[in-house]
Amino acid sequence: MKKGGIARLAFCVLCFGGLFGARAQSTDQGKGQGPSQAGPAATEPGGPAQTAPADDKSKEPTVLTVLERTVVTVTASRIPEEIGYIPQAVNTVSEEMLAERQPVTPNALLREEPGIFSPQVGTQGSPIIRGQIGNRVLYLWNGLRINNGALFAGPNGYFNEFPMGAIGRMEVVRGPGAVQYGSDAIGGVVNIISKHQDDFSDTRHWGGEIYGRYGSVNTEKSENGDIWGSFSRFNFAAGVTGQHIGDYAAPGIGHIQDTSLAAEGGYFDGAWRLRRKQVLRLNWIENRRDDVVSYSQSKLNPSGVPRNTNPYEERGIGRIAYEAPDLGRWSHDLRLYTYFEHFRSPRDTVVESATAFAKTHSVTSQSVAGGGIQNETSVWKSILVYGGDYRAEDLFSMKQLYTTAKTTGAVTMTIPNGNVPPGSYNVFDAFFLSRWQFGKLTVSAGGRAESTHLQSYPRPQDALTPFTVQDLTMNKRWNPLTGSAGAVYAITGDLSLVANVASGFRAPTFSDALSTGVPVFASGIATVPSPNVQPERSLTYEGGARWNSRRFSATATVYSLQLTDVVTAVSTGTIDIPGIGVVTARSNTNSGSGYVRGFETAAAFRINSQWTLLGNFTTTRGQNTSLAVPLRFIPPANGLLALVWQNATGRFHVEANTTLADRLRRHAPDDELDAGFSQDPGYGSPSATNPPYRPGYEIPGYAVENIRISVKLLAEGRRSVDLLTDFNNILNQRYREAYAQQQLLAPGFGAVVGCRWRF
Repeated sequence: MKKGGIARLAFCVLCFGGLFGARAQSTDQGKGQGPSQAGPAATEPGGPAQTAPADDKSKEPTVLTVLERTVVTVTASRIPEEIGYIPQAVNTVSEEMLAERQPVTPNALLREEPGIFSPQVGTQGSPIIRGQIGNRVLYLWNGLRINNGALFAGPNGYFNEFPMGAIGRMEVVRGPGAVQYGSDAIGGVVNIISKHQDDFSDTRHWGGEIYGRYGSVNTEKSENGDIWGSFSRFNFAAGVTGQHIGDYAAPGIGHIQDTSLAAEGGYFDGAWRLRRKQVLRLNWIENRRDDVVSYSQSKLNPSGVPRNTNPYEERGIGRIAYEAPDLGRWSHDLRLYTYFEHFRSPRDTVVESATAFAKTHSVTSQSVAGGGIQNETSVWKSILVYGGDYRAEDLFSMKQLYTTAKTTGAVTMTIPNGNVPPGSYNVFDAFFLSRWQFGKLTVSAGGRAESTHLQSYPRPQDALTPFTVQDLTMNKRWNPLTGSAGAVYAITGDLSLVANVASGFRAPTFSDALSTGVPVFASGIATVPSPNVQPERSLTYEGGARWNSRRFSATATVYSLQLTDVVTAVSTGTIDIPGIGVVTARSNTNSGSGYVRGFETAAAFRINSQWTLLGNFTTTRGQNTSLAVPLRFIPPANGLLALVWQNATGRFHVEANTTLADRLRRHAPDDELDAGFSQDPGYGSPSATNPPYRPGYEIPGYAVENIRISVKLLAEGRRSVDLLTDFNNILNQRYREAYAQQQLLAPGFGAVVGCRWRF
């Protein structure tokens, strides 16, 4: 069956199944809802969580409610909790916001959020949160870690390897989340929460959703189908997603090759009610992306053969959880869970010479099994959440070199030296989170102890001359401790002050300690084993104010992130690599230190019952204090200004917005090797023949205008038909985003038309 066929077949089955279920249900069930994404509000018997810090002096909707932003988060405290209690900065992206933005990837969904800079490059992109990217930002799926012991520094595709149709909502904690989730959560935590059902019903409830869209700028065709049901002892939500995204078009250039892919995936969430509200829940998600090509360095081969291609990326996660609320005085909410993850991705790198094509075929596979326990209770009129997790990771990689002679077509296969060896990466942790309320003051504190064990099992071909198997043999354990403390003080019913201090860390990965070979983005520099690296550490101070009234809502946060023991690459001389020659060698050490400081603000003003003005602004500055140079991946000042109109019935919704970014004024020395700073990233890093994009490695600023229109064509009970239209870059401006490594220019004008039918 050709690509996308499986997803489209399942999509059709869901459509017919949904129609049958809709016809079979009773007419008095119109009050049923679709999959729940917000979760229940926190109810904590015996604790202080019955009211928010701000007085509930009016039941009229606030500005945030008008914009349909959820006021419940589960990511920052690991339990459902109102944002008003949480001293950290939290972004929540609701189901309706997801529908209106119609993003092609999870990363694109965050592009308009305050405090997050998310350059989107065709089908790629990684969010930058407080100047941190890659393995200094933690990605979660329903609270389970996606980061693992193989993750490397810099932009990565982990965040985008999820079917868009499975996403119910998204939550982002800006700032450290090490106490809640452990390693990597230095800049922030991004939690993708899948669609699911919360309710059980004595009468059968069925429903579903069919959604399809087309995007003109990249000939995107996406569709997803969902079906959900609720019974007296069982509920479920399930769906499939298919995407085909072509090369995107840029102003004055046309379609840019090697910016496309195809994807298909699905999800299932089912819950069985046992007794006394106890629930056994099964979650599953699977996604595959095919023909993931890379524009960066694509033109280095004279014949036009792409330099780098991922034939496919495949990720799956399954979890079984036992949830038992209200077991007694010492257990208000007990959760036990076990899970399994798998990931596999081959990668082809083709280097053309005058006589041959040399294709290096590498395969990476990762298997993770784990479990944990979490309990919530009340102790001395406080809320206490505590528990522990364990995960065991099996990491494997291999390389094969296929050399094809141009004259004869003969193919020779060899095993090249220089490979990250396979091994295991096991982690155990214990944590607690607590909260007390003293009148208008809410105080939070937490701590975590984590133990990480890395052990490698190198093979002879993994060693790159002059290194040996012994140099790649590693058996190390790290035991970092982290803590946090914060407070929220309600000055009035509308105004609150917040403050928080938290430590973070990042345990070394196989990439940090055992990477060996010639990097793709700096072909003249070889990395060598670094077995003595230690965890990176951070300490963040933040404070701010929040205002939330019926007409006006605003947040403002200032922070200082201190980085110590940062893993940095330092020159160790030269080595002679067979077949390549003498090249510069670099190894990793904990010699770096620095800081990131910034200001984040967002506001919304309800002009009247139909018009709302909203915007956000973020500025960030980062410095490598050990070398007295700027840090990498510090975004330029950026923001959003939007005007929203919604008619009295809520059937028409129009938004006109402008996304803005200042020019990138400061760059790190290592940016001068980044293809994203060259005139044409297709030819690789800046050089004499491929100079920087602008003098001084500057990336110009931009202001891009967009319009969104959504119309509810039908609304009868829970049945509805919505037409969603986005007009992006309506002035067809030419611009490039900072740290968009795969981008020649950003996409030009494009229209996205989607239709959502719920039944």
